[in-house]
Order: sequence, then C-alpha cells, then structure tokens
Amino acid sequence: MRESVIYQDILEEGREEGEEKGLQKGRQEGLQEGLQAGKEEKARQIALKMLSAGFSIPEIARFTDLSPDAIEQLQSREDQKYPSE
Repeated sequence: MRESVIYQDILEEGREEGEEKGLQKGRQEGLQEGLQAGKEEKARQIALKMLSAGFSIPEIARFTDLSPDAIEQLQSREDQKYPSE
C-alpha cells in the first residue's frame, strides 16, 4: 500500500515536470513562429514600397529575400486593389 502511494507521487511529479517542459517548448516555438511571421511581413512591406518606387522584381528579390513569384503576387494584389484608370 505504501509503495503504491510512493509510485503515485513519483508519477505525478514526472507528469507535472513533463507538462512544464512541454509548455516551455510550446512558448519557444510560438515565439519563433511569431518572429518569422514578422520578418516575412516586413519583407512584403519593403517589397511593396520598392515596387511603387519603380524597382525591378529581381532587384526586390535580391534585397528582400522574397521569391520573384511572391513579389509578382504582391504586385498583382496591389493592382487589383488600386486599378489604374
């Protein structure tokens, strides 16, 4: 009986420790994902400014690390938002 209580205590302690480690890992991964998303959004904003300033797609790709396809998609979305008259 006493042995059973000791094992239950050990299991509970291990569960709590595992839970805390899992939460810490989840927070760290979430932070990294958020930072990456922020960097990507900043690159898109810079690309849009460069497009409006007349830079070529290859130049923008070189400076922002966005793919030419991604830049073309941005350009296409902007053209749809603000069609030329």
